[in-house]
Amino acid sequence: MRDKDVEMGRMRVPLTLLSDGEDGGRGPTVGRLLARMRQSAFQGRKLGEAFEVWQRMIDGEGLICLGLAGSLASAGLGPLVAWLVERGYVDVVASTSANATEDLLEPRGARFFQVDPEHVSDAALWQQGFYRFYDHVVSADDYDAMEYFMGEFFTALAKDWPRPTITGVRFMHEFGRWLDRQGLPGTIAATCFRQRVPLFVPAAPDGPLSESYRVAAQKGPVVDFFADYELALRIMARYMPPGPGTSAIFLGGGVPKDFLQITATSVKAIRGAGPASPHLAAIQITTDNAVFGGLGGASVASECISWGKEAADGDNVMLFADVTLALPLLCQGLLERYGPTHTRGARTAIQREVAALFES
Repeated sequence: MRDKDVEMGRMRVPLTLLSDGEDGGRGPTVGRLLARMRQSAFQGRKLGEAFEVWQRMIDGEGLICLGLAGSLASAGLGPLVAWLVERGYVDVVASTSANATEDLLEPRGARFFQVDPEHVSDAALWQQGFYRFYDHVVSADDYDAMEYFMGEFFTALAKDWPRPTITGVRFMHEFGRWLDRQGLPGTIAATCFRQRVPLFVPAAPDGPLSESYRVAAQKGPVVDFFADYELALRIMARYMPPGPGTSAIFLGGGVPKDFLQITATSVKAIRGAGPASPHLAAIQITTDNAVFGGLGGASVASECISWGKEAADGDNVMLFADVTLALPLLCQGLLERYGPTHTRGARTAIQREVAALFES
């Protein structure tokens, strides 16, 4: 192939490690290593690109959305998500039910134990009272106690909420308020509550909350999840072009990814004739494969563009990696890049506008 047939990018530079004292001994090196990995290839390059794009999101004025799928809370990544919310590095969160609840386990005293997934006996685990998450287990009693504990929230909400219905996002807001009062401020829901960040859980019955609802002494109000989508559209329409723009970070795929992406197609339909309303940048970290047709593997850099969900000329990075590997590296890099006390410059204005839409 002749050179003129290909649009050439930047020249690749061989990857080398940073040695002690290199670059004047400027301290931690993860961020600088990620920058160098950007010059590499394969998923190392994509990890570096994700780090680069996430910084542009943080430095910009647009709305940053975060989708949480997979078993992240049980793997201990909940504190990283809370850290991102606290610093204003994400403005809207869509999560599975498990990720929005299972980060209660360890703060309430539950202990996780590592096992060898290739040799452990699941029948023995069942007999001994353990639930397994691939290579780690937790006591079934502790897990069930968490569900009963959350049942107390349903009872409290039934007594305090003045109307017969409640939106899902307001339900999670009140859940976060309740957790904060219960002495669990570090959980994702409680952190979103304090930072006035909307936490959407569009498939809330698909997880521990269903059992909590079942055992609640008193039930109500009815959760209106379709009203959630209307609220999401109001938020997205405010920021999608010609507004300052929206971007998305997807940890896994599933319902949270689809919920955040289909807002783009709906905003376009509401506006009628005219250009699309896609996210202007997107990062997805997943191990899913596109060839099986699942949404989790649908590339934000290609297939999703056909739906108008991502911009054809956007900063779209598809990183095929385990989130438990990639997210800690990216967060450490952001910590080094911005410092321990940094909060995003655009955070206050976005926080005020978004909260006014979903807290009313």
